[in-house]
Amino acid sequence: MRTYALISLLCLVALCGCSSAPAATSAAQPEASTATSAATATVAADPAAQPSPTDIPLPYSGPNPRLAMWGYEGEQLVIRVIELGSEDVVATISIEDSWRMALSPDGRMLFNATGFGGEGVIYDLESGESRAIDLSAQVTAGGTLGQAVWSPSQQWLNFQAHNAGLSSLWVYSLATGDLTHVADARVVNWSTTEDILSYVDTNVRTTYDLSTGQETVWPSPRYEAIEVLLTHDGLKPDFNSPSCWYLCVHPELGQVRDYMSSQRSAGRYQYDLVDSETMELLAHVATFQTERALEREYFLPDVGKLFPLWQRGDYLLFVQQIAGATIEGSETEYYSAWSPSAEIPFTVVEGEPANTLPNVLPMAVSPDGSAFVGFRFTGPDEYTFLVESAVVVDLATAEVLYEYPMSSEVVYLLPPLEVLGAHIVWPSQ
Repeated sequence: MRTYALISLLCLVALCGCSSAPAATSAAQPEASTATSAATATVAADPAAQPSPTDIPLPYSGPNPRLAMWGYEGEQLVIRVIELGSEDVVATISIEDSWRMALSPDGRMLFNATGFGGEGVIYDLESGESRAIDLSAQVTAGGTLGQAVWSPSQQWLNFQAHNAGLSSLWVYSLATGDLTHVADARVVNWSTTEDILSYVDTNVRTTYDLSTGQETVWPSPRYEAIEVLLTHDGLKPDFNSPSCWYLCVHPELGQVRDYMSSQRSAGRYQYDLVDSETMELLAHVATFQTERALEREYFLPDVGKLFPLWQRGDYLLFVQQIAGATIEGSETEYYSAWSPSAEIPFTVVEGEPANTLPNVLPMAVSPDGSAFVGFRFTGPDEYTFLVESAVVVDLATAEVLYEYPMSSEVVYLLPPLEVLGAHIVWPSQ
């Protein structure tokens, strides 16, 4: 059995797509990197819209999420793809090694690669056909393959490669078989609504349109503009606090948008969504409340993942929370958080489990918006995270509707936003 490296908690910032605070530059219009007009990623849905009080979430009914995971049949390493709920086996694929895998959004294709040079393979789970992708030029000797993500149209695969301390971003076209170098960038955010991705290099944010190959550079907003947006109840955000050390980009909200946090009052943190292209406050998302002294016994909760729940009008968050008098003596907790009533902002009170699910990493939301699927994990030590099971959770009741046990021997959870050895998608209806 291969021993897979586990990355320390220091990698959390890089994995959640965060960069250091932007320089104070003018919030002017973006500059296109080509002579043509800049491409934008927009959707008609309004993420700040309030949910209808008559909307009643439907019970979990599928179609079932699909889970791909490593496993063994005797001495043979295989990838199994199953339907969660029915546990029907969609495919069993014999492989020699694996480092990255990714199911396509419709659950019909699977990418697998070793990540240490060589090739990746795309498997068509319905026809049984496959195609190889030569990655030897992108991942050199001693390098590794980073995250691989499908575009929403499934016409492209996006890769990160890490070689000798340099990270690069690549795009593979399924139509032409071409691999295109996009940029040398460490922080990458993948769109889930349009074929547009975003990356950050030296605090400069750029969007890349996969269909046209056009890049658009977005200037960093001035602190003064952010301060106006994030001032609540007469209190201004503290730019020296951890809440304002970085921006996190979320292309799946339509245009590339940032969330930032601000302190509302003693013992309370407020998370807001800000469209930094238009410098518009989109929504107050959630408030975190504690009886502890802020930044003495209780540190800022960090939202590592955010899912817009379009049908409900609110959001599903994945949170890292640190409590303790010192960093050395602190305790770290991870949990999913959302509003059972589908209202925003919702309040997360420390120690109250009413709308939180501990140690569950959300991966995908059901097509009807009533449930989500994720990984339940444990942390046997400070630097190790192991996947225990895949769970389907009802958003209205927080009830675990279905749980599928998984082998912790071959599936590792890296801290704690990316899973090696397993991937889940919820195919759209």
